[in-house]
Amino acid sequence: MPKMIARGAVSQSKDEVDPVDSSLTIYYCLCGEFVLVAQAQLANLPRRPSDQAYALRNQGDHRVVYKLNAEPGREILSTFVDPEKGSTVYEYQRPLHCARCKLQVAYETIPGGKGDATFLLAGALTDSQGKIPEDAFETTGSLTADDEDAAATNEREGNPSAPNAE
Repeated sequence: MPKMIARGAVSQSKDEVDPVDSSLTIYYCLCGEFVLVAQAQLANLPRRPSDQAYALRNQGDHRVVYKLNAEPGREILSTFVDPEKGSTVYEYQRPLHCARCKLQVAYETIPGGKGDATFLLAGALTDSQGKIPEDAFETTGSLTADDEDAAATNEREGNPSAPNAE
């Protein structure tokens, strides 16, 4: 039976979950600053083939509702090799930086505003403050324990670029 307070009935269900809160995901910069709140998880977003950036779609059926807390940087003309055509492509980019540490976290490709998508750089955001995302430091090969020991020894000896002795 509900509690009676000042002639009003107050009831509460602890099993009830607010649907808005459960659908939002918060992301932080590597420095810990709040950068993004979105109705989608990064892992579920499409990725751009050229740089593996996550695409937050701004238009169309797959539009993602989000709030990006980032400052625009100086506009640049970027070049990359199109993996499908194998040719060099030139693209306008407006970088978006973390307001606190100025790390680039995203970019847009339309001058003066949002285009079809805003692109989030892989490895620039984390879902937990103080946690480095798995894709932050991508390497072409994997290090073995021997490689890590050799690198630590070289660094202690003041020779960080010395090749590993095999």
